[in-house]
Formats: sequence, structure tokens, C-alpha cells
Amino acid sequence: MQVGAELPGRPEAGRARSALIARAFGWGSSMALVRLACSFISIKVTAVVLGPAGLALVAQLGSFITLLQSMLGQALVTGTVRLSAEHGEDAALRHRVRATALRLAVALVLTATVLLAVLAAPLAGWLLTDAAYAPLIALAGLAVAAAIATDLMHGALGVSKEVGLIGRSTIGATLLGLAVFAPSAWLWGLTGALWASLAVFGGAALVAALVVHTRSKGVNLREFLGPFDRDAAVRLAGFYPMLIVNGALPPLALILVRDTLAGAMGLEAAGYWQAAWRLSEAYQAVIISSVTLFFMPSLGENAREPAAWRRQVLRTLAAATGATALLAVAIFVLREPVVHLVLSARFEPVITLMPLQLAGDVLKVSGWILGMALVGALRTRWFVAIVALAMAGFVAGTRALVPWLGLEGAQWAYIGAGALQTSLGAFALRDRLWPAREISGSGPAP
Repeated sequence: MQVGAELPGRPEAGRARSALIARAFGWGSSMALVRLACSFISIKVTAVVLGPAGLALVAQLGSFITLLQSMLGQALVTGTVRLSAEHGEDAALRHRVRATALRLAVALVLTATVLLAVLAAPLAGWLLTDAAYAPLIALAGLAVAAAIATDLMHGALGVSKEVGLIGRSTIGATLLGLAVFAPSAWLWGLTGALWASLAVFGGAALVAALVVHTRSKGVNLREFLGPFDRDAAVRLAGFYPMLIVNGALPPLALILVRDTLAGAMGLEAAGYWQAAWRLSEAYQAVIISSVTLFFMPSLGENAREPAAWRRQVLRTLAAATGATALLAVAIFVLREPVVHLVLSARFEPVITLMPLQLAGDVLKVSGWILGMALVGALRTRWFVAIVALAMAGFVAGTRALVPWLGLEGAQWAYIGAGALQTSLGAFALRDRLWPAREISGSGPAP
């Protein structure tokens, strides 16, 4: 029988997957639109109240939290989702994996919190240009813990295909975050904005826990409580070489790029670059939020079906890249009114930065899809090498080009990093995405 031929029950499974993808895109789009609106409001408040320099400092703290969250929790969350989806019928295994993941997360966050408390003053001086913000850095571990807990709960909801609850939780957390951040920045300036940036992570975790506890039929909070399982820990640890690199290097690269721009051209100029980056992040969320809801669980479900796995990756790659390109074209055409409306006339230089930023965004999304496919295929060495090369190229390219091209040097470095990540990702997956056919046409070669 040819690989990929219809088997009993497969049409029904295909229709179920199509329905899940449709729900995921529907809820993902709703989440992203709410995030987009709230992001524009928060960017506007930050731009008006704090100016380019304040926008850059708030982003520095956000990147630092993301760095810690990704380093400590991304592998646990992805591994939990991947293993739970692959063995979806085994409730005992799901319980062992989730309970072990939470215990590992607690141990890692406690260790990080102690280190942050010891290094708070120098880190605050480097990241936020003022050691007086040391208490913020010391308490950053609490925000990281809340972010990991939120991701674990959302991952469990994704495995149980309750994408609507993920949507409700995310939308609720986004609205709550805006309700905390905007007044804090408006009333207390930079200090209020920085403290609110930590508080929103705790609010998101509380919203997620409330949604799971009151609405979920497939996930129970007690599933995250249980004894430590050595075998589950070993399997989860297998995701760390890939995802600690993916979690650490992109936010670290952003911190270093911002630091390079601030040192070469001043904090005000770094704020213009950050504003362009924030605008692109806001519209990319429309795509990434939708894809995240179903992509990794579907890769786990199709792990033993090469043809279905290949179709899933290629269709997602085409849809995500195409949608990003369409949104990028729309923003390119409207970039001047968008900058004036979302930011302010003070951010006029951002208009000239947007075309290159938008081109880099399309490459970034395609590289991200291929990177997640590498994670799903457990191509550890390829994934680590590609992310490391792309991020090193981003930072090195920025440092080389900024003295020559100014802020646009960072944009060209961004484009180069995206092109490198996309091309190497496609090459690394060539045997899975475009397998050689046997003469008999019996299916892809192993």
C-alpha cells in the first residue's frame, strides 16, 4: 500500500484535524487582534509618556524576562506538549510528565531567583542604566515562574484541543495586562511601566488557572501535582539542547543589538529601532498566535506518519509565510499613518525603517516554522547550529553595518539572519519535506 493512502478512519481524522486548524486560526486571529489593539494602545502610551528612550528601557526589561522564561521553561513546555500529544490516550503518562515538568520548573526558577537577587544591582545598571532598579531584577524570578505556569496550562489545553479556552485565557490576560500597564505608565512614568511589566505575568497566570479550573473538561490542575518521575525528566531534558538555545539566543540577541545601537547612536536612536520592532511584533502575533495553538501538538500526533507530518509542515509554512507577507504589504502601504497613529510624530524616523523591517519579518516567520519542525523531528544538532548562526549573524551584522548604514544596518542584519535561518532550515529538513521517491512509487525513502 502506498504511504499516505487512505486508511479506515483516516478521512474522519483528517476532517477532525481540519476542524481543529480552523478553530485554531479563528481563536488565534481573535487573540492576535485583541493583542494587536492592546499593543497599539500600550505602545502609544509608552511613546507619548516615556518617549523613545523609555520605550527602549521597557523593552530591555521585557527581553530579559523573555530570555529567562525561554531558557528555563520553553523546553519543559514544548516537551510536555510533544510527549502528551504523542501519547494522548495514556492519562497516567500525561500526569507523570506534567507533574515532573512543574517540579523541574520550580527548581529551576528558585535557582534563578537566588542568582538574580545576588546580581540585581549590576544587572539593573547594565539593562536599565540605573542600579536603583535592582529590586525589579531581584523579583523578576516571580514573573518568570508565572510565565512558565501560564505556558504549561495553555500547552495542556492545546493537547486536549480546547483551543477556545486558550483564546479566552489569552484575551482575558491581555485586557488585564493593558488595564494594569497603561495607568501605571501614565501615572508613575518609567518606574510604573517597569513594575507593571512584571505584574502582567502574574495576572496572566491567575487568569489561565481560573479558566482551567472552571471551564476545562480535559485538563485538571491536579494533573500538575504529583511525584517526580525520573524517566519523564530524562525525556523532557532531551528537549533542552535545542530549546535552551532557541530560548536564550533570540532575546539575548535583541538585548545586544539594542545595546549596540544605544552605544553607537544613543538611547533615543535605539528607541526608534525598538519602535519598529514593536510594530512588527504586534502584527506577527496574528500569525504566531494562530500557528502556536495547533502546530506542535499536530507534529506530535503525526510523528509516526511521515506523509501527514510533511503535509502539515508544508501547509503551515505556506499559510504562515503568505499571511505574513500580505500583512507586511498592507503595513508598508500604510506605514506613515500607522506610525503617526500608533506612535507619534516624534517617531518619524520609524517610517523609513519599516520597509526593511517588514521584509525581515517574512523571513523570520518562515524560519520560525522550519525551526519548530526541526524541534518536532528532534533534529537537535541542526536546530542548535542554525539558531546560533542566525543570531550570531544578527548581532555581528548589526555591529558591522551600523557604523556604515546607521539604524538601517540593524535592519539589513535582521534580513540576513532571517534568510540564513530559512535556507538552512529547509536544507536540514530536505529529507523529510522533499523525500526521494522509490521507482515503484511506494512512498518516501526513510
